[in-house]
Amino acid sequence: MSDSTQNTGIDPDETIKILVASDIHLGFNEKDPVRGEDSFVAFEEVLQHAIENDVDAIILGGDLFHVANPSTNTLNRCTRMLKTYTLGDKPIKLEFLSDQNENFLESLNRTVNYEDPNMNIAIPVFSIHGNHDDPSGFGRISSLDLLSTNGYVNYFGKWTDLTKINISPILLKKGETKMALYGLSYIGDHRLARLFNEAKVFLEKPEDSGWFNIMVLHQNRADRGPKNYLPEKSLPGFLDLIIWGHEHDCRIIPEENPLKKFYVSQPGSTVATSLAEGESIDKCCGILSIHRNQFRLDPIRLQTVRPFIFESVNLADYSDELQLDEGDVQEKVQAFAAEKVEEMIARAKEKLSGNEKQPKVPLIRLRLEIMDVDQQFNAIRFGQRYNGRVANPQDMITFKKKLTRVKDEVKPLDKEALDEAYKNQRASTARRAEEVVERYFREADEDKQLELLPNKSLTELSKRMVDYEDDDAAENIIKYYEKQALQFLEGQVVTEDNLDELLAEFHGKEGEMHNNMLKMLDSRSQKADPSDRMRSFDHDDDDKDLDMDLKFPQIKASTASVPARGRGSRGGRGSRAAANTTTTSNTTTRGRGGRGKAVAASSNGNSSVAKIDTFFSGLAANRSSAKPGTGSRASSRNMSRVVYVSDDDD
Repeated sequence: MSDSTQNTGIDPDETIKILVASDIHLGFNEKDPVRGEDSFVAFEEVLQHAIENDVDAIILGGDLFHVANPSTNTLNRCTRMLKTYTLGDKPIKLEFLSDQNENFLESLNRTVNYEDPNMNIAIPVFSIHGNHDDPSGFGRISSLDLLSTNGYVNYFGKWTDLTKINISPILLKKGETKMALYGLSYIGDHRLARLFNEAKVFLEKPEDSGWFNIMVLHQNRADRGPKNYLPEKSLPGFLDLIIWGHEHDCRIIPEENPLKKFYVSQPGSTVATSLAEGESIDKCCGILSIHRNQFRLDPIRLQTVRPFIFESVNLADYSDELQLDEGDVQEKVQAFAAEKVEEMIARAKEKLSGNEKQPKVPLIRLRLEIMDVDQQFNAIRFGQRYNGRVANPQDMITFKKKLTRVKDEVKPLDKEALDEAYKNQRASTARRAEEVVERYFREADEDKQLELLPNKSLTELSKRMVDYEDDDAAENIIKYYEKQALQFLEGQVVTEDNLDELLAEFHGKEGEMHNNMLKMLDSRSQKADPSDRMRSFDHDDDDKDLDMDLKFPQIKASTASVPARGRGSRGGRGSRAAANTTTTSNTTTRGRGGRGKAVAASSNGNSSVAKIDTFFSGLAANRSSAKPGTGSRASSRNMSRVVYVSDDDD
């Protein structure tokens, strides 16, 4: 629809045009002298595309900021860009029909920003929060709350009562095109899965037909274990399009869910926050055009993103060529890696767009799958020769060695010690679960003690799960110690011979780590609900098997002008001229006919460090898995509440 409205017969006054982006991560690595500007440069390009394509609004899928409490530098730069690109005299063509007291319950004015007489908005921005910028600390304030208070962003989809979720859509209209916008900001995946299974997620659906229904959410989409992601089949089938944030690999071209028949667009991030394979896919934003019950989404490849080349090489495929069974094997592998890196740097130059703001020094990640620890060399020292040529010389090379554990290596439970612990527990008046765990490890044989996790970790885990009913305790405690173990081993010279000695040294820091763990758990429990969500650790993984081939033909964007809406005191200012521009795009068109369908209830490092990763992966795999109304808009929104439960309940 965006190429030629005259030729297609589609009236631009009947078409809602929205710029879609997600996971901006403003402030990521902001103090890095090489990569500190990357997130800001990419976000500015996104806003420029909104101006050039004369959009009616911008929708962001969460993680606008990289941390919940961004620095003053990041906040200042963000507000300056929003003020530059979203404020002005351009007439707003979207009619707001829903109850703003419900849509913006947490905001200061409880009104959409372009109807605020104190603001002069040209392009309204609608955003949910993600796991990186969710409400935290005293007052449960998100960085998005600050932007909302100052009128720059319409912050929606924020939930403070996590015992149930009742989503009232934002209803927008332009001509005969009507859009219902649902928002679901980040909630811990385990908790959200339970809410769906317990039928405590409600969506209010407009009773009259003809609405195009969009949902914006920020959750795990990829299957990362039971109840550690949001299955698409859990979402209601009356939705037309889902804007899926949180996942960083770009899959922005809408994909149809074969079961529910809605489409899913995953914009991905605009900046690489990890050196995972999915981050090396070209970064995009998109122009979403909606005409009545039809839509299309035109991807725009960002031109200011730092080039990133990822490659994984299995040395077993080059064993004969490199003669790795003789001579100085380490030197041979290092020479091979140097040759590969030079090839990757050359390939990175092909990703240069010619944009003067695009960083020229690329990100390079070469993952070497080794067969033996002797093939491993000092990656940090190796990277020093690429200072100035590569943006990440310190972690340019990573090694991966698959380790297998035979059945005899698994330590059996000390049944006698466990029986003794229960016997003492029955005789005790305290009768606390953590005491059973503590007594067990006190009585268990030395060869049946924990090698990696401190004993206190399981004691605290038992206490949190039994006394606090904290379902997230196991995940957060294990991930905490996983992170601590990996940080301890990084920078150590680790071999198979000294690994046990290093782990013993790691156990020696148990007291300090335990205290820090308690502070971490307590700080996370001081959120909206005593059993509130725990912000997850980054799940980005070098082992993601992600790929996408995007081909974008050049098309000319629509720049048709539209009549101004009455703005009171703003009436005499004149409107901003629409700019002619060329955007890269690909088209997905969908016919929706009359949508009178009835809604039914539906249900990183060296091989030894890799050994630690393997342990934790195995351990994780074996774990148990009243609002005031304004009255003025009541007649405009006839809603029917529908409850949706997971298909797993059938």
